[in-house]
Amino acid sequence: MARFWVFNRRKGSQYVFIAAIAFCAACLILLERPFLAVFSGEDSVPTSAFSSAETDDQEIALTFNVSWGEEHVEPILDTLLEKEVTAAFFVSGVWAERHAELLERMVDEGHDVGNYGYHFKPYTDQENEDMRRDMREGHHAIEEAIDTAPDYFRPPAGIFNSEVLEAAEQMNYTVIHWGADGKDWQNPGVDQIIENVTNSVEPGDVVMLDASDSAKQTAEALPEIIDALQNQNYELTSIDMLMSGATTDYEEL
Repeated sequence: MARFWVFNRRKGSQYVFIAAIAFCAACLILLERPFLAVFSGEDSVPTSAFSSAETDDQEIALTFNVSWGEEHVEPILDTLLEKEVTAAFFVSGVWAERHAELLERMVDEGHDVGNYGYHFKPYTDQENEDMRRDMREGHHAIEEAIDTAPDYFRPPAGIFNSEVLEAAEQMNYTVIHWGADGKDWQNPGVDQIIENVTNSVEPGDVVMLDASDSAKQTAEALPEIIDALQNQNYELTSIDMLMSGATTDYEEL
């Protein structure tokens, strides 16, 4: 029987259930949030994904996914520059090849750039070698564009299994998931995006937002998100700073 794994560096110990209850809960979560990271396999998972640091400090990290389009990336970068906030952008290889100038701006303004795969297609739908090839091609496209190899990897749609984690580990990647989701890809309205972030974020979280053209309200919501988080005394920091001193908890559901 397959086993399902959800990794969270801070909250894992809170969710220990008997198998039947866990199965029902997992089904409900998946119905609500299709981009939940689910890990399956009968063997021990070789590594983990970072989503939240165990910390008492009011620190969080903003991240953005970009797979296509440029309409919203520039205003998002403008806001981050104005607010003096840095973030991490996970970009697809196809996008990197078409928008090298925006990647260069990200780097020049102090942002991290991570690999989001070459094509935006969930890795669990691909054969192992196809998945590994896509990961490598995304890596090389970004390295070619900014002359620096990315250190971070986020699987397309945030869905992955032990094979994806193993491939990422062999490429010396740190896999980055998220602890708080703005759900801006649903285009629920600016106020709802702000509420999604501010009501769900906790100290140590990686916050996931979307900067692709399909997320039409993120750029407008971002200034208010940053203001609201800072009013809650959160410091917006880098993934690297957030990860320092973090530990990993494993939970089997």
